[in-house]
Amino acid sequence: MARQRKVDVVTVGAGWTAAILAWHLTKAGYSVVSIEQGPARFATPDFEHNHDSLRYSIRKAMMVDLSKETWSWRPNPRAPSLPIRQFGSFHPGNGIGGAGVHWAAQTWRFYPSDMSYRSHHVARYGQDMIPEGCTVQDWPLTYEELEPYYTRMEYDIGVSGRSGNLGGRLQPGGNPFEAPRSREYPLPPLVRSQAADMFADAAQGLGYHPFPQPASILSQAYRGVSGSERSGCLLCGFCTRFGCEVDAKASPVTDHIPAALQTGLYGIRTESKVHRVNTGPDGLATGVTYTDLLTGEVHEQPADVVVLSAFPLTNVKLLLLSRSSEHPNGVGNDRERVGKNYSYQLSRGPVTGIFEGRRFRSYTGNSCMQNVIHDFNADNFDHSDLDFIGGASIACGGGENAPLLSALSLPAADQALFGSAGDTDSNGNAGGRKRPPVAGEVGSLAGQGSEWGQAWKDNLRNNWDGILGIGIQGESLPYEDQYMDLDPVYKDAWGDPILRITFDFHDNDRNLYRYMAQRCLEIMRAMNPTRVVMTEELARYDVHTYQSTHNTGGAIMGADPGDSVTNKYGQVWDTPNVFVTGATLYPQNPGMNPTGPLMALAYFTGDALSTRYFRNAGELLV
Repeated sequence: MARQRKVDVVTVGAGWTAAILAWHLTKAGYSVVSIEQGPARFATPDFEHNHDSLRYSIRKAMMVDLSKETWSWRPNPRAPSLPIRQFGSFHPGNGIGGAGVHWAAQTWRFYPSDMSYRSHHVARYGQDMIPEGCTVQDWPLTYEELEPYYTRMEYDIGVSGRSGNLGGRLQPGGNPFEAPRSREYPLPPLVRSQAADMFADAAQGLGYHPFPQPASILSQAYRGVSGSERSGCLLCGFCTRFGCEVDAKASPVTDHIPAALQTGLYGIRTESKVHRVNTGPDGLATGVTYTDLLTGEVHEQPADVVVLSAFPLTNVKLLLLSRSSEHPNGVGNDRERVGKNYSYQLSRGPVTGIFEGRRFRSYTGNSCMQNVIHDFNADNFDHSDLDFIGGASIACGGGENAPLLSALSLPAADQALFGSAGDTDSNGNAGGRKRPPVAGEVGSLAGQGSEWGQAWKDNLRNNWDGILGIGIQGESLPYEDQYMDLDPVYKDAWGDPILRITFDFHDNDRNLYRYMAQRCLEIMRAMNPTRVVMTEELARYDVHTYQSTHNTGGAIMGADPGDSVTNKYGQVWDTPNVFVTGATLYPQNPGMNPTGPLMALAYFTGDALSTRYFRNAGELLV
């Protein structure tokens, strides 16, 4: 086994949090190396002329190679698990920048109530409002502690948006429910699409409060922490699952990685697969073991600090695989908490409107051209008489509606336009209609690209750019019967067990979805479509259908080692020179994208490591 020169810090992966920590630590004089399983990727030359939907959207060129590394899934602990052989529910990235290269760049701050989840809901509604078997917890830090780090992050990468609460004063046009922020966004919001404006008018007419999607996509040229000027967004239409050809979309490769490389103290070892964290007789980490995928040679990388900064599924797998006499159940798992509090996201499009004869040009731009309402997110509305807790963002107007993807998601011609046996007419009578639809009628959703023939072709030709959806992104709560562990049967290409995911939706998800679907329906009707297609009930979780890459939990942070794996800095309780970053730390998943908070947490941890930890190495930070 080859032994590399010892460094101060080794990170597993070279994504968002690794890049942020590398920048913090190298500018403070510490040596850092990142071990990345994928290739090097930068805007030039890797993202030039990359407008290939088949390669990136369908064949997932930027994702993990499932022939070598995959996961298994089962809906509950009583069911058998099977490996995932093709991408569906989520899309972990592969290569420098990780999922932070192909992300959609929607950038949020979580609500204070998201961070004090259990205590907030018990105080307002009572203990009985927490679903049975639900393991929600409070974060070990407050919004006020994290706010300065949100602000620094937003200015370092250039976030476009409009404040709704500036220093406690509500601002017109922003999100009136957000917590106070100390500074306005560094850039104005992105342009919104025609569909977003229609949604905003309809929502406002119903008394709701639409605002522009905050985004880590530049609305105009900007210079971030790397010192290089980046272009404003070109609205090219190839954003999610693609790298940005002009660096308008922030990613680890636009600012933090170049800034860290400029110090001369940072290195990235690509095409290298980490297998485990190594520990010594005192139980502390000594480094990591990895394989050079190009040569097959096994290496040891010694380090004073090990940071698990990969995708949550990878972080959890490595903790569980890192077994020794000192940690027989794996690093961080002395109290068997690793893998717990796995949660995902309730990301759905309950309602689609068909606007015959309209052309929205939805193929251009990005998902962040949308408008959003948070009137029904978090605890921004009274749940006293409802059968669920939590909420969801509701949004409309994103772009990127490429022709190939449209063909795979267009509602079936006969049902979208002429009804189906599952439809009811305006008087509630069942039966398939053969007459033209009446504006505003509701039909059932059918057809996901499996319909062929002349009727389907005509529908695609006439309506592919005249269809708008209203989507929700709802909370995902943790339960005792959903978790991650090592699969006892299936192994990866290196002989290690693959990670097994046990997850399905619960009654709280179904009840929340049903309520949000009706809110989406009333807004869509106010937009006056020719016809509405609706899915009224939430189906069981399906690992084969993409929903979001918002997997969270598994090594959650807390104030007590009895119910968490790390403290608020991501420092592992039982192995204090190991740190975990990213959404792996979240006790539950709010109704927003997780990336903004995980970047702010990385700033928080980076400050603690660079200014405090190395003065008393190996001790717990308080």
